[in-house]
Amino acid sequence: MMSGPSRFPRPARLLYRNAIFRVKEGGEKVYLTFDDGPTPGFTSEIISVLKQNSVNKAVFFCSGSNILKYPGEAQEIRRTGYSLANHGYIHMDGWKSKRREYIDNCLKGAQISNSLFFRPPYGHITSTQHMAIRKTMRIVFWDLLFNDYDSAADAGLVMKKAKKMIRPGSVLVLHDKGNMVTLELLVSLINHCRTLGYSFGDLTQDT
Repeated sequence: MMSGPSRFPRPARLLYRNAIFRVKEGGEKVYLTFDDGPTPGFTSEIISVLKQNSVNKAVFFCSGSNILKYPGEAQEIRRTGYSLANHGYIHMDGWKSKRREYIDNCLKGAQISNSLFFRPPYGHITSTQHMAIRKTMRIVFWDLLFNDYDSAADAGLVMKKAKKMIRPGSVLVLHDKGNMVTLELLVSLINHCRTLGYSFGDLTQDT
């Protein structure tokens, strides 16, 4: 089991130069993002934690199929002032998908989410898929990916490592999948970032 967050591999950062990994112009901000929702009940819990801690900016990268399946949760994201962005129509692995199918999946997700900010599921996208999609969309990866998608993750161990890795402009990825470790990590992240003097930004507004 992974013990902490991981950075997006440096060689891939060089390959996808036009993508967003970190917001260098963001000043003393970090960027909370949540993948894979919306999720019945759990999306609301994430929003409650954000509001209780006066975090008014975050981005939810949602699959189009989930937006259609759970429209109330998608509406809540927007109604409460957060941004909803594209995670594809379904959670498609670019490394295992044909170019045209992957691009069509991305475009369908963009139409449903009404967002031109796209995070490839798993962070997997081929160079030809990337070249086609970047013509009309902003591709977003991450600076730190947390293993909260594993319900058995130890939030304390994850945070111990994260504290050494968070930096100005970090794009942080948590998951909207119903795992309670996500909420524990979120509270710890918010508190730690505040002690460092960071505020929270919305990468769809700052890039």
